[in-house]
Amino acid sequence: MSEFYKYNGFLTTPWWAMGQKDSIGSGMMINETATRARAGILNILSSVTIFIMLAWPELDPIRYVGPFVIFDMLAAASFGLTPFSPAGIAGSLISFRLKPAWKPTSPKRFAWILGAVLGVCCTAFWWFGMNNAAIAVLSICFILTWLEAVLGFCVGCWMHSLLFKCEACSPGKQ
Repeated sequence: MSEFYKYNGFLTTPWWAMGQKDSIGSGMMINETATRARAGILNILSSVTIFIMLAWPELDPIRYVGPFVIFDMLAAASFGLTPFSPAGIAGSLISFRLKPAWKPTSPKRFAWILGAVLGVCCTAFWWFGMNNAAIAVLSICFILTWLEAVLGFCVGCWMHSLLFKCEACSPGKQ
């Protein structure tokens, strides 16, 4: 077993890389275990935001959560889980002692860009006073992050494999 698979990849080398370079030459890889932990954190954030929006809408949590999620998704899509994605850093710390599961980076990047688009939609709906539409988008985010964190099914990755015919990205591969 190569050193690559033993190393959990908390910080990438170089630090601005999207993932870890695989020693067997198949490209950049990302730790799926840390990605699922990150999704769990974002799932908790979306559920708390939905609860606050329903219980105390005057607090306007989307004012803070929306820009945070947009930044986090774009940082992860650009640089991977570390060093700029706060939820990615937390997910990497949570899964630091767990065995990594290495997956290709391109489907995750695609999924995180879609996540940023959902964050923009949610923030825009809130900005225009369409709180019910914002809660609907938040509910979609809750479902998607739950699927990733609990079941390990990334809808964005699945869409990427359909759109770009990526065999290495298909479920069960790798």
